[in-house]
Amino acid sequence: MKKSVQVVVSVIVYQNLYLLGFRQAHQHQGNRYEFIGGKIEENETPQHALIREVAEEINLDIQKNIMIKMGRIYHDYGDKQVTLHIFKINLDIHQFQQLQHHTGNEGQKICWVEKQEILANRYPLPDANAKILDWLRLPEIIYITQSLDFFSQNQQHWLDYYQNKLPPSATVYLRPQCDLPINQLLVEKILKLRSDIQIITHMDIELNQQQKQQLLAKHLNHQQLMSVSVTSLDKNQLYFASCHDENSLSKINQINNQKTIIACFISPILNTPTHPEKKGIGWNNFKKLTKKSNIPAFSLGGITPKHIKNTQKNMGYGIAGIRLLNNIN
Repeated sequence: MKKSVQVVVSVIVYQNLYLLGFRQAHQHQGNRYEFIGGKIEENETPQHALIREVAEEINLDIQKNIMIKMGRIYHDYGDKQVTLHIFKINLDIHQFQQLQHHTGNEGQKICWVEKQEILANRYPLPDANAKILDWLRLPEIIYITQSLDFFSQNQQHWLDYYQNKLPPSATVYLRPQCDLPINQLLVEKILKLRSDIQIITHMDIELNQQQKQQLLAKHLNHQQLMSVSVTSLDKNQLYFASCHDENSLSKINQINNQKTIIACFISPILNTPTHPEKKGIGWNNFKKLTKKSNIPAFSLGGITPKHIKNTQKNMGYGIAGIRLLNNIN
C-alpha cells in the first residue's frame, strides 16, 4: 500500500477571476497550471496548512477569510497517491490588489484567469484536479421552485413567476412536484424563457443537446439515493443528492468514488413551516456531516440568505431553499 500524500489546495477567487500558479517542468505533473497549495505537515490541520502555504507561496494573509470547504479528492497517479483537501477563498478588493504581480515568492508564474477559460481547459491542470472543475460550476446559492400546487396547478403562473423572479444566471432546482409529463413540459418551457439559468432536474427528465448546456445535474432524492445501484447511473452525468444522516452521506461518498455526485443538500437544518413534523438537525450536526463529506454540501431547510456565512463557517459550501427568492425584490 502506497501512503497517500496529504495536500491542501486553495481555490482563490475574486469575482469571476481565479488565481493559478504554474508548475515547473521538473516538478511532479510539471508544465501545468495549478491552484495554490502544498503538502500538509505532520500534526497540522488542512486549514492551518492552507494559511501557511498561501503565505509562503504568494505572501497573502488569509487568516481572516472564511475557508469554504469544497471537498476531498483521492487520486492515484501510479507513482504516488494523493489526498487533496480543497477550500475556496473569496478575496476582497484589497487582497486582490495585493496580487497584481506575476510571480510568487519562489519565482513561479502566477496569473488571474476567468472561470470559463479554466473550464475550457485552456490552462491544463494536474489530473487530480478534474473534480475541482465540476465544482467551479457550483454557485453559493441554489434556488428551489415551489410546487405547482402552490400556484393552484396553473402552469402559466408558475412559469411567469420564475421567468421574472429568478436573478440573472441563477442556479435553480426545478421541482414543481407534479406528474412527470407536466414536469418535463415546464422544464422545457422555462429553459426557452430563461436561457441564462443553470438547472438541476428530476432524474427522469429528458433534455436535448441544446438544453443539456444549461443542466448542472440530475437530482437523487433520499429514497433514490439509498436504493440506487451505482451501475445504473450514467458515467457521463453529474448528480446532486439529498442527505439527511450519516448513512446517506456514506452512500454519497461511496457512489462518488465511481460516479460523480457534484454536491449534496443536507437537510433539514432548521425547523420549517412546510414540514413542521420534521425537527431540524441544527448547525452542530450539520458540521459533523460536512466534515465527513467528500463533496460540497449545501444547507437546506429553514434557510435564508443571512445563513450563508453560518453555513460556510460550519464547513458547508452554500445555501439552498424555496424561500430564498422571497428576499429578492
